Amino acid sequence: MFLRIFLFGFAVVGVLVAALVWAVVTGQYEAAQPSPSPTAAVSGEPVPSSSPAGSAVESPSAEPSPSAGASGAVTMVEILDSEFGPDITVAVGTTVTWMNTDGFAHTATEGSDGVAAPDALFDLQLAAGASEGYTFTEAGTFQVTCTLHPNMNMTITVE
Repeated sequence: MFLRIFLFGFAVVGVLVAALVWAVVTGQYEAAQPSPSPTAAVSGEPVPSSSPAGSAVESPSAEPSPSAGASGAVTMVEILDSEFGPDITVAVGTTVTWMNTDGFAHTATEGSDGVAAPDALFDLQLAAGASEGYTFTEAGTFQVTCTLHPNMNMTITVE
């Protein structure tokens, strides 16, 4: 009798662990992790942590901005709550850095609706808390998507 109870309990725990592992692997479960304090990679100045979900911030002024100024500037895009934030306009030569402040992985990939563009210029793999940038050297309009979360999209206009 006790053996049956033990085996039943073991089976229930096994099913629960398997379901949790499946949820983590498929991205349906987001483990609670402390959010890193985003900082500007080039200037070293902190980016305000009270910014709205998915925001773009230009360095060195560190103020939310829909556009960047001079060539050689850095614009920070904060990924928060599975959003890139607003579309942005930057100057040729600007480095756009994506900071993943979510507790799970994302990508910043040239493309749309979760599909990379043919011959995509960039496909940045962003683990939780990671940041990486791409320097736009030509004018144009670039669609950005997350290949892991097709609903995440933004447009970068380079002038």
